[in-house]
Amino acid sequence: MAALTVAVGIGLGLYADFGALGDELAGFRWELFPIALALTALNYLIRFGRWQVYLARVDIRVPTLRSLTIFVAGLTMTVTPVKVGELLKCALLKRSFGVPVQRSAPVIVAERATDATGVVVLALAGGAGTRSWPLTVVAVVAVAAVVLVVRSPLLERFTRLGEAPVAARELLRPALLVGMTLLSALSWFCECLAAYVCVRGLGIDLSLAHTVVAFCLGSLAGALSFLPGGLGVAEASMTGLIRALGDTSKAAAAAATVLIRLATLWFAVALGLVGLAVEERLARRQPVRRSSMR
Repeated sequence: MAALTVAVGIGLGLYADFGALGDELAGFRWELFPIALALTALNYLIRFGRWQVYLARVDIRVPTLRSLTIFVAGLTMTVTPVKVGELLKCALLKRSFGVPVQRSAPVIVAERATDATGVVVLALAGGAGTRSWPLTVVAVVAVAAVVLVVRSPLLERFTRLGEAPVAARELLRPALLVGMTLLSALSWFCECLAAYVCVRGLGIDLSLAHTVVAFCLGSLAGALSFLPGGLGVAEASMTGLIRALGDTSKAAAAAATVLIRLATLWFAVALGLVGLAVEERLARRQPVRRSSMR
C-alpha cells in the first residue's frame, strides 16, 4: 500500500513535472481546504444515516454513539479494494454486541451497491458524454448482477451463509434500493462539491457539472480496477478528465487531483483511525452484550 501510494505520487510528479506541480500546490488558496474537508465530513454524516437505516432494516440495534464510532472506524478501510475492508465494521459489531457477521455483512454489500448506483446517477446528471458510457454501463451491470444473485434462490444452497441471504434480500428491495441510491447520490454530491472547492482554489476554469463528471468517473474507474483505494487508476482518470474538461495544464490538473484525493480518500483514513481509537477505548469499558434483534 505504501509503495503504491509513493508510486502514484512519483507518477503524478513525473507527468506534471515536480517543480510545476509544487508551484501549483503552493499557489492554492489553502484557506478553502477546510471547506472541502467539511463537505467531505458531511458526506460521511449522510452515509452514517444510511448505515443506521440499513441496521434497523435487519433488526440490529446498538447505541447511536457506538454505531457512529464503529461506522467511522470502518473508514480506515477506505483504501482496500472496493472498500471490502469495511467488513471491519461487522467484526466490531460482533465483538461488542454479539451481532452475527452473517447478519451484518449484507449491510456492507448494500452500502457498496448504492455507492455505485449513486455515483452513476451523479455522473449522468453531470452530463457524462458518450465517450464515458462503457464505464457507467459496467458499474450498472455489476450492481444489477449483485442484486440478481441476492434475489435469486442461489444463495440458499450455501448453508454457511446462515441468515445472510434473507438480510441481503431485505436490504436490496427495489424501493429501498432506489431510496438509498438517491441518498448516496446526495452524499457523494458533497464530495463533488469538495472536489469543486479544490479545483476553484487552484483557479482552474472547470464547471461544477464537469467537476462532478471528472470526480465520479475517476472514482468509478478506481473502484472497478479493484486496486486498493483505486490508487493509480483513479488519479490518472481524474487528472486526464480535469485536464480535458477544464482545458488546463498538466501541473494544474495533477495538483487538483492531489488535493481532491487528500480531501476525500486520505481524510477518510485519518478520520477512521480516530474513530477506531475511540471505539477501542469504549469497547474496553464494557462487557460483550447482545444487540436488540428480533
